[in-house]
Amino acid sequence: MDIDRLIATGTPEWERLDALLARIDAGYGLDRRQLAELVALYRRVADDLLRARLLTANPEILGQLNALAGRAYRVVHGQRRGRWRWAQIPAFYLEEVPRALRACRVHVLTAALLLTLGAAFGFACVMRDPGMAGELVPAMFYSESPAERVAKIEEGEERVDELVEAAGFAAELYVHNIRVALLAFGLSALTVAGGWWLLLVNGSLLGAVAAQYVRDDVGGFLVAWVGPHGALELPAIVVAAAAGLRCGGALFVPGEAGRPAALRAALPDCWRLLGGACTMLVFAGLIEGSFSQFSARIVPHPVKIAVAGALFALVAAYLSGLLARRGTPP
Repeated sequence: MDIDRLIATGTPEWERLDALLARIDAGYGLDRRQLAELVALYRRVADDLLRARLLTANPEILGQLNALAGRAYRVVHGQRRGRWRWAQIPAFYLEEVPRALRACRVHVLTAALLLTLGAAFGFACVMRDPGMAGELVPAMFYSESPAERVAKIEEGEERVDELVEAAGFAAELYVHNIRVALLAFGLSALTVAGGWWLLLVNGSLLGAVAAQYVRDDVGGFLVAWVGPHGALELPAIVVAAAAGLRCGGALFVPGEAGRPAALRAALPDCWRLLGGACTMLVFAGLIEGSFSQFSARIVPHPVKIAVAGALFALVAAYLSGLLARRGTPP
């Protein structure tokens, strides 16, 4: 083989490898097929570089192949530049998390259905028999009627009136919320049935509380009070539980590939889902510790409800992958 033939046959593969590396340099992720293709192309380019050294001393050709092989080597063997790690952050939230959600959509829908069924059960029970609230709602949340609680909040002093106080309260909330998310993940991953139980129980609690407020004709207050942070908090819990169900499925029903291979295949998506869920919970805690605590004297209920609706629409669009980047390189 002469150098001209090597260039003619190798150029399409060199250009394809360069395109994949350019995608990575721009901060985009690669799926498994593209990663496998990149590794295969890197090996062929390395072979072409060795052949070119035997066929020519042309510094332009050798320099081009050497630079291409060096870029691919850093990616394949993990020797990436520091800025590449920072460049991954937008791609993680805008591409990798939505892609993991699509891959685990059955588990996400299952977790959402369980939470919804629990909420419907709790709501129906209390609407039919108000005394059931004492069975479904913990005593610490059952000390006074919703109407009395609303009057106390709306007529009393503002619960959060200083920035430092709001920040401290928010920190406590998102640490607590992340613990709940990790519990949902752990129970789902290790037992599967435990995750189902947690979703159903928490759903029934939410439904029972909502029914109490509806029966006392203060349902609008509940939506305004819980909606802004609940629009992030509830989907985050669902996503965390879905990650656990995905991991639990690989653990208990690994298929023909075997348990180790099934877990290796499941864990990347699980960590992506957990990362997305914990990020949503941090923002939910910030909202709950500040905006959600304001009474109608500062922020009218219609404004809060509108914010809750906008946040829920944004989260729904994100979780369905509608905010993933458009026009990404092939």
